[in-house]
Amino acid sequence: MRRVFFTLLACAMLTPVAAQDPDVPKAFDLLLAGEYDAALELVRPLAEAGDAEAQHLLGYLYENGLGVEEDLQHAVDLYVASGSAGQPDAQFALGELARTGAGVRQSAETAAGWYRLAARQGHARAKLRLGVMHLEGNGVEEDKALGVKYFMEAAEDGEPEAQRNLAIAYLSGDGVAGNDRKAAEWFAKSADGGDALAAYNLSLMLQSGRLGPPDLNAAAARMYQAAEKGFAPAMTGLGLLLHGGAKLDDEAGAGHPADWFERAAEAGDPQGRFLYAVALTQGDGREEDPESAKLLVDDLIADPAVDPAIKRDAEKLRKELARNN
Repeated sequence: MRRVFFTLLACAMLTPVAAQDPDVPKAFDLLLAGEYDAALELVRPLAEAGDAEAQHLLGYLYENGLGVEEDLQHAVDLYVASGSAGQPDAQFALGELARTGAGVRQSAETAAGWYRLAARQGHARAKLRLGVMHLEGNGVEEDKALGVKYFMEAAEDGEPEAQRNLAIAYLSGDGVAGNDRKAAEWFAKSADGGDALAAYNLSLMLQSGRLGPPDLNAAAARMYQAAEKGFAPAMTGLGLLLHGGAKLDDEAGAGHPADWFERAAEAGDPQGRFLYAVALTQGDGREEDPESAKLLVDDLIADPAVDPAIKRDAEKLRKELARNN
């Protein structure tokens, strides 16, 4: 269970910015409301007149096929015009496209250049990207301390993923002196900002004793946070904590451990699938259902991606089910 996740969200984030023409923020609000045709009607003439904010917003509509047929090349042209005029969201969008190679030649160096321009204007996710790139030496010189500096700036701006990555840096001592307390503080801020992986990692820390005596109730609360965001390993983790006696403040919403194992199994978590099979075999929180348990373990055994330790447990359970039959 003691795993740390360090992942990047693939999607670009739009942020409303000040614009010379009041129709641009109106169009932004329409976009958020799903009224793409109306947003398009407002921004198209402004973009054609050279408004950088409108060009960025129109580029986003074309990139994602919202209200118009998807046209990535036209989106790139609009982003270039907007980004060259200094619009930070467009600069970030161009960095994302260069990083992934969508519509343009893939180039980490080009991506870093656009991210750097956006970061100089305070764009938090551009700082996040630069932090990761400097930690990995991808497209830029490897400089872990500088990477952590970018994480810190973005984290202080309230960017949850940067807060999580900063916490991981403090946890591992990568680019900064290790400090479990600071790691926990940044995991908590990130989790409270909606980051499921941060909540999961903080739960693991609370269980591990790295922050003092293990606090299983606090760990369960953080695991619940992650599980409710749809993170399947957290569903399994919460089931295990509840099975071990942990309590949630809202006991009515906690449910039986088997409820969480079932949710984890449905979400595809291998450990959750195995534990749900155990619950069905033993009638723990469910009616005994050996046939359904057999199907679950057979799927685990046949899945080449399943961890060998889980697969061995599944094989043992399969033999037990065969003996009982």
